[in-house]
Amino acid sequence: MKAYLINLARSKERLAAADAQLRAAGVAYERVEAVDGRALSRRERRRLCSAVRFWMIYGARPSAGTIGCALSHQAVYRRMLGAGEPLAAVFEDDVEVLDAVWLREALARIEASDKPSEPTVWRLMRLPGEASEGAGAGFFPSGPGAMGTYAYVLNAAAARRLRFLNGEPILTLADDWPRRMRQGLRVWSVRPEPCGHAGERSTIGSAAPRRARWGWYVALWRARRWVTQALDGVMTWWTGR
Repeated sequence: MKAYLINLARSKERLAAADAQLRAAGVAYERVEAVDGRALSRRERRRLCSAVRFWMIYGARPSAGTIGCALSHQAVYRRMLGAGEPLAAVFEDDVEVLDAVWLREALARIEASDKPSEPTVWRLMRLPGEASEGAGAGFFPSGPGAMGTYAYVLNAAAARRLRFLNGEPILTLADDWPRRMRQGLRVWSVRPEPCGHAGERSTIGSAAPRRARWGWYVALWRARRWVTQALDGVMTWWTGR
């Protein structure tokens, strides 16, 4: 299975740490240079991301880091599809390999069980506080709190679907798997998770949009949310994404 490692050019220490772990786990990878959203001009960010749709979905404007993260993963999908790869493992450079043996076994199981016609993602990680979807070792349907993109596998059908759903212009967070599940992707969680997070702050972005906590603002946000959800529903029906 082809593997890709997303890494910013300036993050050499992270690259070295991820390289050592993936090599020790026997995972050969191809580096994909991450898109630095902060280096994009305002005009480029407006062209590459629909701030209006993003606001409809999350009630917040997309940050430069969020845009860069989504574009980085889209670059992986584009490269994967261009190379004709049926499956690919995707890692960000802040990944931590928790169990190298289980990681190799999980990747082998994914290759053996993949159904190419079904767009599918396998999450190799679990965020702090995220419920464990099942007991024992195996693949379990991801729950509503499934987020994160620092370690996962996808097949070509999922890559094509994601290229359509969140290709330029970017509409959503790169790791909004709950929305992807509603849009027809199968998202599995590998348990126990073979990968974790190194604990450092992401240099790419993709944190959840922050909203104010003031009472009056929350009331207004909830009222606005009904309207924007309806608008987003209409736009999704109209465009398919």
